[in-house]
Amino acid sequence: MNATDPHHKKFQMDRIALFSDAVFAIAITLLIIEIKIPELQSDFTDSHLLEEFNHSIGKFIGVLISFFVIGRFWIGHHSIFGYVNNYNSKLLWANLLMLFSIVLMPFSTGIYSEYWQSPMITPVIVYVTNICFTGFMNIRLINIVSDPKNKLSTGLQNSHFIKVSKLRSLVAPIIFLLSLVIAFFNIVLASYIPILIPVAIVFVNKWYHKKHPEYKTS
Repeated sequence: MNATDPHHKKFQMDRIALFSDAVFAIAITLLIIEIKIPELQSDFTDSHLLEEFNHSIGKFIGVLISFFVIGRFWIGHHSIFGYVNNYNSKLLWANLLMLFSIVLMPFSTGIYSEYWQSPMITPVIVYVTNICFTGFMNIRLINIVSDPKNKLSTGLQNSHFIKVSKLRSLVAPIIFLLSLVIAFFNIVLASYIPILIPVAIVFVNKWYHKKHPEYKTS
Protein backbone atom coordinates (compact mmCIF):
# COMPACT_ATOMS: atom_id res chain seq x y z
CA MET A 1 0.00 0.00 0.00
CA ASN A 2 1.54 3.34 -1.08
CA ALA A 3 0.88 6.91 0.01
CA THR A 4 -1.21 7.70 -3.09
CA ASP A 5 -3.63 4.82 -2.49
CA PRO A 6 -7.08 6.29 -1.57
CA HIS A 7 -7.64 3.75 1.21
CA HIS A 8 -4.22 4.45 2.69
CA LYS A 9 -4.84 8.21 2.54
CA LYS A 10 -8.25 7.83 4.24
CA PHE A 11 -6.66 5.68 6.94
CA GLN A 12 -4.02 8.35 7.58
CA MET A 13 -6.66 11.11 7.67
CA ASP A 14 -8.69 9.08 10.16
CA ARG A 15 -5.58 8.76 12.33
CA ILE A 16 -5.15 12.54 12.39
CA ALA A 17 -8.82 13.09 13.29
CA LEU A 18 -8.87 10.39 15.98
CA PHE A 19 -5.63 11.63 17.53
CA SER A 20 -6.95 15.20 17.57
CA ASP A 21 -10.26 14.17 19.13
CA ALA A 22 -8.41 12.17 21.79
CA VAL A 23 -6.27 15.17 22.75
CA PHE A 24 -9.34 17.41 23.04
CA ALA A 25 -11.16 14.78 25.12
CA ILE A 26 -8.23 14.19 27.47
CA ALA A 27 -7.67 17.94 27.97
CA ILE A 28 -11.32 18.45 28.88
CA THR A 29 -11.23 15.47 31.26
CA LEU A 30 -8.07 16.72 32.99
CA LEU A 31 -9.80 20.00 33.86
CA ILE A 32 -11.89 18.37 36.59
CA ILE A 33 -8.82 16.92 38.32
CA GLU A 34 -8.14 20.38 39.72
CA ILE A 35 -11.30 20.11 41.83
CA LYS A 36 -10.67 17.96 44.90
CA ILE A 37 -13.31 16.43 47.17
CA PRO A 38 -13.19 18.35 50.47
CA GLU A 39 -11.68 16.43 53.39
CA LEU A 40 -13.97 16.90 56.38
CA GLN A 41 -13.66 15.80 59.98
CA SER A 42 -16.26 13.45 61.46
CA ASP A 43 -17.90 16.27 63.44
CA PHE A 44 -18.25 18.60 60.43
CA THR A 45 -21.73 19.68 59.38
CA ASP A 46 -23.42 20.71 56.14
CA SER A 47 -22.38 24.31 56.78
CA HIS A 48 -18.74 23.22 56.88
CA LEU A 49 -19.17 21.39 53.58
CA LEU A 50 -20.84 24.40 51.98
CA GLU A 51 -18.00 26.56 53.22
CA GLU A 52 -15.49 24.23 51.56
CA PHE A 53 -17.50 24.40 48.33
CA ASN A 54 -17.45 28.18 48.58
CA HIS A 55 -13.65 28.08 48.75
CA SER A 56 -13.63 26.03 45.53
CA ILE A 57 -15.93 28.33 43.55
CA GLY A 58 -13.00 29.75 41.58
CA LYS A 59 -11.97 26.27 40.46
CA PHE A 60 -15.52 25.44 39.37
CA ILE A 61 -15.67 28.66 37.35
CA GLY A 62 -12.26 27.97 35.79
CA VAL A 63 -13.33 24.47 34.75
CA LEU A 64 -16.64 25.76 33.38
CA ILE A 65 -14.98 28.48 31.29
CA SER A 66 -12.24 26.21 29.95
CA PHE A 67 -14.68 23.38 29.22
CA PHE A 68 -16.68 25.58 26.87
CA VAL A 69 -13.62 27.30 25.41
CA ILE A 70 -12.04 23.93 24.55
CA GLY A 71 -15.42 22.67 23.34
CA ARG A 72 -15.81 25.69 21.06
CA PHE A 73 -12.37 25.14 19.56
CA TRP A 74 -13.17 21.43 19.10
CA ILE A 75 -16.37 22.31 17.21
CA GLY A 76 -14.37 24.64 14.95
CA HIS A 77 -11.66 22.01 14.47
CA HIS A 78 -14.30 19.39 13.62
CA SER A 79 -15.99 21.76 11.18
CA ILE A 80 -12.79 22.64 9.29
CA PHE A 81 -11.53 19.06 9.17
CA GLY A 82 -14.82 18.05 7.58
CA TYR A 83 -13.42 19.58 4.37
CA VAL A 84 -9.93 18.07 4.61
CA ASN A 85 -9.21 15.24 2.19
CA ASN A 86 -5.42 15.39 2.05
CA TYR A 87 -2.49 16.14 4.33
CA ASN A 88 1.10 17.32 4.27
CA SER A 89 3.79 18.13 6.82
CA LYS A 90 2.57 21.74 7.08
CA LEU A 91 -0.90 20.58 8.12
CA LEU A 92 0.48 18.00 10.56
CA TRP A 93 2.70 20.52 12.33
CA ALA A 94 0.00 23.21 12.44
CA ASN A 95 -2.44 20.70 13.88
CA LEU A 96 0.15 19.51 16.40
CA LEU A 97 0.79 23.08 17.59
CA MET A 98 -2.95 23.63 17.90
CA LEU A 99 -3.24 20.48 20.01
CA PHE A 100 -0.25 21.55 22.11
CA SER A 101 -2.10 24.74 23.02
CA ILE A 102 -5.11 22.64 24.02
CA VAL A 103 -2.95 20.33 26.17
CA LEU A 104 -1.73 23.39 28.10
CA MET A 105 -5.28 24.40 29.03
CA PRO A 106 -5.62 22.24 32.19
CA PHE A 107 -2.35 23.71 33.49
CA SER A 108 -3.21 27.36 32.78
CA THR A 109 -6.77 26.78 34.04
CA GLY A 110 -5.38 25.40 37.30
CA ILE A 111 -3.26 28.50 37.85
CA TYR A 112 -6.08 30.87 36.86
CA SER A 113 -8.74 29.19 39.02
CA GLU A 114 -6.47 28.68 42.04
CA TYR A 115 -5.93 32.44 42.28
CA TRP A 116 -9.33 33.52 40.93
CA GLN A 117 -10.12 37.07 42.07
CA SER A 118 -6.80 37.33 43.92
CA PRO A 119 -4.84 40.60 43.57
CA MET A 120 -2.22 38.85 41.40
CA ILE A 121 -2.17 39.54 37.66
CA THR A 122 0.26 36.73 36.69
CA PRO A 123 -2.38 33.91 36.77
CA VAL A 124 -4.58 35.95 34.42
CA ILE A 125 -1.63 36.62 32.09
CA VAL A 126 -0.77 32.88 31.97
CA TYR A 127 -4.36 31.92 31.15
CA VAL A 128 -4.93 34.69 28.61
CA THR A 129 -1.63 33.85 26.86
CA ASN A 130 -2.78 30.23 26.51
CA ILE A 131 -6.17 31.28 25.12
CA CYS A 132 -4.55 33.65 22.61
CA PHE A 133 -2.04 31.00 21.55
CA THR A 134 -4.89 28.55 20.93
CA GLY A 135 -6.89 31.09 18.92
CA PHE A 136 -3.98 32.07 16.70
CA MET A 137 -2.96 28.44 16.13
CA ASN A 138 -6.52 27.68 15.09
CA ILE A 139 -6.45 30.55 12.59
CA ARG A 140 -3.13 29.25 11.27
CA LEU A 141 -4.76 25.84 10.78
CA ILE A 142 -7.71 27.39 8.94
CA ASN A 143 -5.35 29.33 6.64
CA ILE A 144 -3.41 26.18 5.73
CA VAL A 145 -6.52 24.06 5.11
CA SER A 146 -8.33 26.75 3.08
CA ASP A 147 -5.34 27.78 0.92
CA PRO A 148 -5.96 26.29 -2.58
CA LYS A 149 -2.18 26.07 -3.15
CA ASN A 150 -1.91 23.40 -0.46
CA LYS A 151 -4.59 21.19 -2.09
CA LEU A 152 -5.74 19.86 1.27
CA SER A 153 -9.50 20.36 1.05
CA THR A 154 -12.53 20.33 -1.22
CA GLY A 155 -15.70 22.40 -0.93
CA LEU A 156 -14.02 25.12 1.14
CA GLN A 157 -14.33 27.87 -1.45
CA ASN A 158 -16.80 29.83 0.69
CA SER A 159 -14.73 32.83 1.75
CA HIS A 160 -17.49 33.98 4.11
CA PHE A 161 -17.36 30.68 6.03
CA ILE A 162 -13.57 30.95 6.31
CA LYS A 163 -13.90 34.55 7.53
CA VAL A 164 -16.47 33.71 10.21
CA SER A 165 -14.43 30.67 11.31
CA LYS A 166 -11.44 32.94 11.90
CA LEU A 167 -13.63 35.50 13.65
CA ARG A 168 -14.96 32.87 16.04
CA SER A 169 -11.39 31.78 16.75
CA LEU A 170 -10.67 35.34 17.88
CA VAL A 171 -13.71 35.74 20.15
CA ALA A 172 -12.19 34.09 23.25
CA PRO A 173 -8.74 35.72 22.84
CA ILE A 174 -10.24 39.20 22.38
CA ILE A 175 -12.54 38.88 25.39
CA PHE A 176 -9.77 37.50 27.58
CA LEU A 177 -7.42 40.29 26.48
CA LEU A 178 -10.16 42.73 27.50
CA SER A 179 -10.38 40.92 30.84
CA LEU A 180 -6.60 41.22 31.26
CA VAL A 181 -6.70 44.99 30.68
CA ILE A 182 -9.57 45.38 33.17
CA ALA A 183 -7.69 43.19 35.69
CA PHE A 184 -5.09 45.93 36.12
CA PHE A 185 -7.85 48.19 37.48
CA ASN A 186 -10.48 45.83 38.94
CA ILE A 187 -9.59 42.15 39.33
CA VAL A 188 -13.09 41.17 40.51
CA LEU A 189 -14.82 42.74 37.50
CA ALA A 190 -12.24 41.18 35.17
CA SER A 191 -13.06 37.70 36.50
CA TYR A 192 -16.62 38.00 35.16
CA ILE A 193 -15.73 39.29 31.68
CA PRO A 194 -15.46 35.73 30.17
CA ILE A 195 -19.25 35.48 30.56
CA LEU A 196 -19.35 37.54 27.35
CA ILE A 197 -17.83 34.70 25.29
CA PRO A 198 -21.06 32.75 24.56
CA VAL A 199 -22.89 36.03 23.95
CA ALA A 200 -20.24 37.07 21.42
CA ILE A 201 -20.33 33.66 19.70
CA VAL A 202 -24.12 33.87 19.34
CA PHE A 203 -23.80 37.42 17.98
CA VAL A 204 -21.18 36.34 15.40
CA ASN A 205 -23.32 33.37 14.29
CA LYS A 206 -26.48 35.48 13.97
CA TRP A 207 -24.59 38.14 12.04
CA TYR A 208 -23.23 35.49 9.67
CA HIS A 209 -26.60 33.75 9.16
CA LYS A 210 -28.29 37.09 8.52
CA LYS A 211 -25.75 38.03 5.85
CA HIS A 212 -25.48 34.53 4.37
CA PRO A 213 -28.66 32.52 5.10
CA GLU A 214 -27.70 30.01 2.39
CA TYR A 215 -24.78 28.74 4.47
CA LYS A 216 -24.83 26.89 7.76
CA THR A 217 -22.13 27.02 10.42
CA SER A 218 -21.35 24.98 13.50
